[in-house]
Amino acid sequence: METLHNVGSTSLIDKWSKAQSAIECGIDLVLELPTFYAISSAENFAEGAIKILDSLKVVDYLSFGAETPDIEILDRCADVLYNEPREYKSLLSHELKKGISFPKARENALMLYLNDIRKFANVLSSPNNILGIEYLKALKKFKSNIIPISIPRYKTGYNDLSYTEDTASSTAIRNMIKNNGFNALQTLMPASSYSILLQNMKARTHYS
Repeated sequence: METLHNVGSTSLIDKWSKAQSAIECGIDLVLELPTFYAISSAENFAEGAIKILDSLKVVDYLSFGAETPDIEILDRCADVLYNEPREYKSLLSHELKKGISFPKARENALMLYLNDIRKFANVLSSPNNILGIEYLKALKKFKSNIIPISIPRYKTGYNDLSYTEDTASSTAIRNMIKNNGFNALQTLMPASSYSILLQNMKARTHYS
């Protein structure tokens, strides 16, 4: 059984507890993303999720967090990356020949193609934006009628260890748990979720 020192490598609680937490907080239905997609790239992760949601024919909206609140900016990027215009592909090829990583080459090529650094700068360097754009690409691929909604991330960044009285990143929460800062979590989580987390952590400590 893993100990708290391994926090971050795997989930701290099982999927059934996660589902229970979601249901108790008002969620109507919890769906499991198959492992093949869950452990894959952002592109495959998003594609698997959208494929499932679109196939249900009961989903009207998809909301996701993003550092960039303007959905039109994200959708413009998704449109280029999905359709891959000839000029963009040429720019991407040129950037890759520089020996830089594919993500950086893609970001550079996109900025050059869109030709508006002020508007699109750093969009592809933000983790939530990247996944959001992949969701938008997948919606285009499946010609889905699901309407995307971007929820702006605020107060704390993706990997921030600092937190406010009511907002914290998952990194900050994991760090608090690792250092036994459970009390601070009470203001950052719904009461039912906090209770479920404590139950799981006590069980883990007992069997570690």
